[in-house]
Amino acid sequence: MTRLALVLCGFLIYFIQAQLLPAIFHTNWLPNLILTIIVMVTLFKGRRMGIMAAIIGGIVHDVLISNFFGLHLFPYVVVVYLLSAVKHRLYEERWYWSSAIVAICTLLDGFIRSLMILASGGDLHIGFYMGHMVVPVLFWNGVLAAIVHGLLWRKDEQQDYIW
Repeated sequence: MTRLALVLCGFLIYFIQAQLLPAIFHTNWLPNLILTIIVMVTLFKGRRMGIMAAIIGGIVHDVLISNFFGLHLFPYVVVVYLLSAVKHRLYEERWYWSSAIVAICTLLDGFIRSLMILASGGDLHIGFYMGHMVVPVLFWNGVLAAIVHGLLWRKDEQQDYIW
């Protein structure tokens, strides 16, 4: 039953990212729910679950949404690895910490992605890319993180009462 619930949540996340968010935000500044979920899973469940979420989310994002394979997969895995390495020193169970951590991870993801585009021969200025494509999304990813934090935190509290 848990696997079925996870698969259904994955389809819901994909639907929201691919269909609902583009309908709401008619600009290039589209919030990244997949990255937000990956960071939150890493914060709540640790490195192993975070890496699994990053691989699955990165492949889904690259295959179904992106046009360059690996442009999301590699940064997601790097972000999860770095976050899980410092997680035990950073994280407190407050929604504003989750929002701040997701914003920092969004910046890191955008920087890694811009380096990948440069390495592949793309004509890109990192400052303009970060200022135009990454920084405007920070606020919305932070809002999504607060919402996801509330959902995951409530679920974890309910499990504590059961045991």
